[in-house]
Amino acid sequence: MKTPEILSVIAIVMSTITLTWQIISWRRTGAVVKVTAKLGFVPGLDGNFVVIEASNSGRTAVTVTGYGLKCPDGGNLIQFDRVPLSAEIPHRLEPGAEASWLMPIENVQAVCAERGVRYQDVVAWVRLGSGGTVMARKRGVGLK
Repeated sequence: MKTPEILSVIAIVMSTITLTWQIISWRRTGAVVKVTAKLGFVPGLDGNFVVIEASNSGRTAVTVTGYGLKCPDGGNLIQFDRVPLSAEIPHRLEPGAEASWLMPIENVQAVCAERGVRYQDVVAWVRLGSGGTVMARKRGVGLK
């Protein structure tokens, strides 16, 4: 290869690296919200709870306007009464912050039994002020 060809290859490689970095930066510019659900126990409160957690690893804040569990048949379980220690709704989720909401396990068990749905098949979600909904990547709420 001659010098101009080598420089051309280097320029193409550098351009590809720069474009890749720009795409990664652009995707991380806004809020990046992750949702998880697990079984929890809170000392001082009776019973077990499904704990829905949302974390923001993005660069901007986002407002959480709702949360719940989605059933495979399309129905949703939403907790209207705020359980102590749950974050207020709406809740401002700052960059690097996380918040959690509690749902009494008895409510989840009753709805799942009523609908004939297994606990392992429901999916936690949070609704954002931007109009989007973020679903948990993993199904289930920690019950066997």
